[in-house]
Parts: sequence; C-alpha cells; structure tokens
Amino acid sequence: MAVELYDEHEQGERVRKWIKEYTPAIIVGLILAFGGIFGFRYWQDYRADQQLMGSDYYQVVSQQVTEGNLESAESEYQVMLETVGETAYTGLAGMQLAAAWVDDGRLSPAAEIYRGILENRRLESLWPVAKLRLARVLEAQGEYEQALSLLEGAAPEGFEASWAETRGDLLFERGRVDEARAAWEDALARRTADGGNPRLLQIKIDAATTEGGPS
Repeated sequence: MAVELYDEHEQGERVRKWIKEYTPAIIVGLILAFGGIFGFRYWQDYRADQQLMGSDYYQVVSQQVTEGNLESAESEYQVMLETVGETAYTGLAGMQLAAAWVDDGRLSPAAEIYRGILENRRLESLWPVAKLRLARVLEAQGEYEQALSLLEGAAPEGFEASWAETRGDLLFERGRVDEARAAWEDALARRTADGGNPRLLQIKIDAATTEGGPS
C-alpha cells in the first residue's frame, strides 16, 4: 500500500513537473494554431474585399473610358492601383485605358501601361494581348526593332495568326520584304483555317509582291 501511494505521489509529481515544463509551449502552440486559422480567414476576407473593390473600380474606369472622360479615367485608375494593387481587374482597366490613349494619340502613356503589365507575373494571362498592342504602339513610334524583339520566339497558343501578321508588318517597314511576305502567308494560312477574313492579308501579300518593298 505504501509503495502504491508512493508511486501515485511520484506520478503526480511527474505530471505536475511536466505541466510546469511544457504548458508554455502548449499555450504558444495553441495560440499559433488558432492564430493561423483566424489569420487565414482574415486573409480570405481581405482578398474577397479586394476583389470586390477591384471590380467596382474597373466598372468606374470602364465607364469613364466609354464616355470619353480620359482624364477622369486616368485619375480613377491611379487610385485603383494605390488601393487594390496589381490585380486582374487593374490589368484589364489598364488595358482599356491604354487602348483609349492610343486612339487619342497618347502613345507614350499607353506604352507605359503595357510595359507594366508585361513586368507583372500575376497578369501573365494578359501578356499576349499586351505584347501585340505594345508592338503596334512601338510601330507607330517608329521603334520597329524594339517591336520585333517583343514578338521573338513562338507565338502563344491562339495568337499565331495575329503574331505572324504583326511581325510581317514590322518586317515590311524594315524593308525585309521576303520575310514579311512569308510571315503574312503564314498568317493567311492560319486565318483561313480559323475561318477569319483573309482579304487584308492577301492585299498585303500582293502589295509586297508587286511593289518589292515599302514606299
């Protein structure tokens, strides 16, 4: 009986010692665990709020662009960048604003937006369109070599015809007529296969054949 009481006492002491030694670690672990759960929920709520704000800002920018209020659209776009950062919505808003600037003859700020999109890996899905549009802006600015460098390598899937046609236009401007014709013929074959309208491409090919280069 004495032995049993001693064992129970010894075991109790061991338990108390264990609790004293490990309780702080247990508490910290629980705090971290619950903190992680609530932190993750907070992050989810934060991301949802950001998405909603991004959608709202995009609608405002889009409406201002549609109405031709480019100064207001630019102002809203800058606030959008500062508020929600680089997201899909800011990328789309930037693309729309840049296109409006190109139509308005403001090529430099449009090129800035396109370059910003191409530097952001979170907006990778917009890169093919941004590259094509930036190439056209650089073409309008006479920066043919820079534009061509954007379109080096294989075209992204689904953009093969546009890629080839744009390259053809740039090569033709550089006097590289045979290469331009080959690019246009490639684009023509792809457009015809896709059911697109090949008339303009055929005109370009015919012009390259008869004129032998840019005027």
